Amino acid sequence: MVLNSLDKMIELQKNTVNIRNICVLAHVDHGKTTLADCLISSNGIISSRLAGKLRYMDSREDEQIRGITMKSSAISLHYTKGNFIFLCIFPALLSV
Repeated sequence: MVLNSLDKMIELQKNTVNIRNICVLAHVDHGKTTLADCLISSNGIISSRLAGKLRYMDSREDEQIRGITMKSSAISLHYTKGNFIFLCIFPALLSV
């Protein structure tokens, strides 16, 4: 589902009861970026044909070249009417 109004999206996000936080932490080549691309395409941000190929969350040039996630990134996605997912992707080499 695509929300057309940024103001409406901001207003809906103020109600924290409707926000779900999801963290994806996995080893290299276990589908973190593919999963994120599929969720992003379901919001209409990227084409479903590009999901898994575009690597939307891997914004650094070296991540794109090497094809691996090296830096954590996050995105807020509309899930259902009034509900949001805050999706965080972490590389497996992250020291916690």
